[in-house]
Amino acid sequence: MVREARQGGWTLLAGLAGALLGVLVTASVLGGESFRRQTAEASDVAYVPVERMTLPVMGASGPQSYVVVAFTLEVPRTRRAWVRDRVPEVRHAVNAAAWQSGLVAESADRLDIEAMRAALLVASRAALGASNVRQVRILTAVPV
Repeated sequence: MVREARQGGWTLLAGLAGALLGVLVTASVLGGESFRRQTAEASDVAYVPVERMTLPVMGASGPQSYVVVAFTLEVPRTRRAWVRDRVPEVRHAVNAAAWQSGLVAESADRLDIEAMRAALLVASRAALGASNVRQVRILTAVPV
């Protein structure tokens, strides 16, 4: 009787393993098409790093504090070299925008990263054109 119970347990375990394998194979076949499509779309993307910058976080009476930020520009792969040659223009536009409109701070010690990303994107697109900068990815943002 114990032997039959053991065999039944192994049969149940084998059945579960087979079902799990079937689910994994089906998911990989169906999900593979989505992965290939995303990879094909992503192959048109390149990233151009922008060196760390110290930017002011402006308050009502002037600079409230400073933040050291490093970010990359997501650009079309065909424009990577062109954008890389113009990174100084981006740095100038970002610096000017930070001093004119300021980077948003939630409080003295908390930065609004999404508002900062949006400000960096607007300044980068103003310098290089909207079609040349798809997105800005913030790598680090450290209050000083």
